[in-house]
This record gives sequence, C-alpha cells and structure tokens, in this order.
Amino acid sequence: MRALMKAEEGIAIRNVAAPQPADDEVLIRVMLAGLCRTDVFVAEGRIPGKANVILGHEFSGIVERAGMRAGDFRQGDRVTAMPVLPCGRCDICSAGMQGRCQSTTMLGIDHDGAFGEFIAVPASAVYKIPDTLSFRLAAYSEPVAAALSVMKSGISPEQRGVIYGNNRFGHLIDRILKAYGFGSVMIFDPAEGRPLRKNAYDFAIETLATEKTLRELMVALKPGGKIVLKSRKHEPVGISLSLAVKKEVTLTAVNYGDFGEAIRLMAEGLIRVDDLLGPEHRLEEFAAVFERSKTLETQKVFFNPGA
Repeated sequence: MRALMKAEEGIAIRNVAAPQPADDEVLIRVMLAGLCRTDVFVAEGRIPGKANVILGHEFSGIVERAGMRAGDFRQGDRVTAMPVLPCGRCDICSAGMQGRCQSTTMLGIDHDGAFGEFIAVPASAVYKIPDTLSFRLAAYSEPVAAALSVMKSGISPEQRGVIYGNNRFGHLIDRILKAYGFGSVMIFDPAEGRPLRKNAYDFAIETLATEKTLRELMVALKPGGKIVLKSRKHEPVGISLSLAVKKEVTLTAVNYGDFGEAIRLMAEGLIRVDDLLGPEHRLEEFAAVFERSKTLETQKVFFNPGA
C-alpha cells in the first residue's frame, strides 16, 4: 500500500506492506484522514516518533478485517478511532481512568497512523459511526473530543466566559459550549489589538498559551475565576503566581472528552462543523498541503489515501 511516512530526509510516500491486525485489533481501510499540527511537528522532528512511522491520527474508514478477539466489529462497519492509546497496565488504567494514563502511546507517532491506505488499531479504541454521519465529519471526531473536554472543567452555563483565540479550535469550543446551553461566551481575537475587560469573566478558555496570554486572562477574570488550559505547548510557559494567588484563580487542565459523545453531537446535528472543514487532497500533494497548514488556521484539510 502507499503511505506517507516520516523518513530520514523529512517525509515521503513509500510503498509498504499493509498491516496485519493482531487478534485484538481491527484492520481499517482509511477513507479520509485529517492533517493536524501534531503531524507537522512529527514531520519536522519537533515531536519524536518511531523511525519510519506512518503519520496521521485523525481519520475515518471501513473495517476490512477484525481479529478473533476484536469484539463485534465486522467487515464493512463504518468506524473512526481514538488515537491516544492507554497502556492498560498501570494503576491509573486499572482504576478505570484510562484517560489519565501517563504511559499512553499515539497513532501516527508511536504506531503507524492513518496517512496510508490501511491502518490496524486496537479494537478498544475503535468506534462505530452511524450511517447518517459522513466519513468527512467522522474524521473530525478527535478534534471534537479534544474540545469537548472543556465540559469536564467545572464551568457552568450560567457563567460568563471568554475563549482566547479566534482560530478553528476556538470556534469549535464555542459551538460545543452553545450545544450545552452556554449563552454568555465570547471569542477573543488578540490580533484585533483591543484589551480584554478587567474583572469581567467567570472563566476563560485558552487556545494560545503564552505567559502574556495567561496574564491577560488572569486580569480579565473575576476574583475566584477559572482558566481552562487546552494548549499543548512543548516549551514551558510561565505564570504570574502573585496575580494568581491574589485573585485566587483556579487553573484547570483538560485533555479529552468522551469520544462517543463527540460522535453523537455531530451525528445528531447538535454541533455544526462543516464550515471548519477544508479541501481533500491526494497523498502526492503532501508537500504543498503541509506547507499551507502552517498558516491555515481556519479549516481542517484532509488526505484521501485511496485516491
């Protein structure tokens, strides 16, 4: 099969053998795979991955074959998958808190990913999708699940909030909040050059974490307010402890929401994300697509590995 993989010279399309699923895995024919900033960072070497790994972790597809211990998956099932895989062995996993496992691995980094014609995924990470949900929307399940995590942060619909970042992820979070009844939330665009109001918000959700951003949000929060952390910066980010303590600000970090709930929200039309989804490309167009993704913040672009 053809696959887009991390190579010594950067990234390249190679002809490789299709994966063979283990007994507890599902072999999936990839229909669409979204390009994420994480994929770009792996390609650039900013995030280390296994040698010659096939990139990509946001995808949808059709079950080609299921292992003997892969549950009730059958050939032809329409599916997507959670790309972050808990270890299943640690005390945290044993306590049923797999979402907080500290020994996770990830498709497209530690395991071959979805920028190929086929991918093998543990059955425990695979989710069936209804016929009413397009492959295009289903391939966006992972970003929706990531945004859905803000609902675990303890914020309430009657509160006033601000989302810092006029980008695709900020708009996705805004739509999820509206689906859950939040009516007093604004998206703040720092590029407009206007400051946030002081002492005005019960909570703030950041999508662009810097020391400057966090200070601005602390100033904008009411005393006792909450900052919800969503960025995955690999460099340390400082905070003003004196301001945080003085205003008794709570900082809450959240990772993923429920993957099945993310699928349901889209399948039932409770959130609309079509305008956040961009064009589809053949694997051969990867160079231009990767370059464009570094500046395109408004729409998700996709690869169709079978095209």
